[in-house]
Amino acid sequence: MFQLRSAASAREATTTSSDAPATGRARGRLRRAARILGLGVATAVAAFALRPYYSQNLGVVAPGRAYRSAQPTSGLGELIRDHGLAAILNLRGGNPEDAWYVHEVRTAREAGVDFYDLPLSAVRRPTRRELLLLIDVITKTPEPLLIHCRAGADRTGLATVVYNLMILGQPPEAAIEGFTLYHGHVPLFGPQRLHEPINEYAAWLKSAGLAHTPERFRSWVRDDYRAEDPPADPPPFPAGPRYAI
Repeated sequence: MFQLRSAASAREATTTSSDAPATGRARGRLRRAARILGLGVATAVAAFALRPYYSQNLGVVAPGRAYRSAQPTSGLGELIRDHGLAAILNLRGGNPEDAWYVHEVRTAREAGVDFYDLPLSAVRRPTRRELLLLIDVITKTPEPLLIHCRAGADRTGLATVVYNLMILGQPPEAAIEGFTLYHGHVPLFGPQRLHEPINEYAAWLKSAGLAHTPERFRSWVRDDYRAEDPPADPPPFPAGPRYAI
């Protein structure tokens, strides 16, 4: 009996010792595959997140009427020709010391395109005046219109939402889709503040039992939007750069 047990134990030990390297190799291959997969996923996520900064981030707001993009420095002339642009709304700011700003102003001027210069912040709640000016510019500019900021993600997203509300007549629940991850908008660490007026307007409509209309949204911004600046209509916002170029 002792000899039988010893033989069986020897066979088990031999089997175990021969299986161990194979098991170790299999686990090593799995770990390498997991690392490669993780690296691939991280690379894809990073490429998607950074796309607005190395591409035009071009999108259609309304076919033939309005487009959105990141800073269109290198391709602005082509955008104007390809889409027959009549106006550009720059939300990024800029000054004569910025080569991109000078280039954009001159390119628009040479092409006979109206240039609207309305700087906004991507990380704070808009003021009443800023929202009213954005509404007025969007409703009065000739089309086709190009809306852009630096990356075409946050400020451009807000302007797209306002376009949806004022021009397309969409209710706030649909209009807010102008904030889109596809175009790089991540509502964290500041840009979520741009959602506040839209969400508050939607809540106000619901509490009052009212339906959205473009006129109602503008009136709400002027009279009921929670802001430090007083309820008043701003003066007309003219086309043209803020600086002489």
